[in-house]
Amino acid sequence: MEKTESDYYHNWNISNRDLAQTLEHYLMRGYQPGGFTTALLAGDLFGAVSRADYWNKAAIADIATAIIENCPSAAMGSCAAVDAWCADNDQRRSKYVTWRWLQGTVTPSLNEEVPF
Repeated sequence: MEKTESDYYHNWNISNRDLAQTLEHYLMRGYQPGGFTTALLAGDLFGAVSRADYWNKAAIADIATAIIENCPSAAMGSCAAVDAWCADNDQRRSKYVTWRWLQGTVTPSLNEEVPF
């Protein structure tokens, strides 16, 4: 069964739904993301821009904001942190996933308003 947005545990608030699903799978299941997403999670802006496609390059600030707002600090910041999150050797991801499951799914909201 395909995951719908109502099944998400994070409100990504980004226009690229495939990327939102990739980030959800990374956080909740430990799936290794692709080069662009890994570079963003690791904080490598130059690497992310060089790997981004046309649509992600235009939305890179929104994507980075969504990552900062939704990802725990242990899941981002360096390539080693991304690899450790996926490996889950210290059980941080497992504990995080349990905590998110207990909170339940979220209903995503798209903020279309201009903030000024």
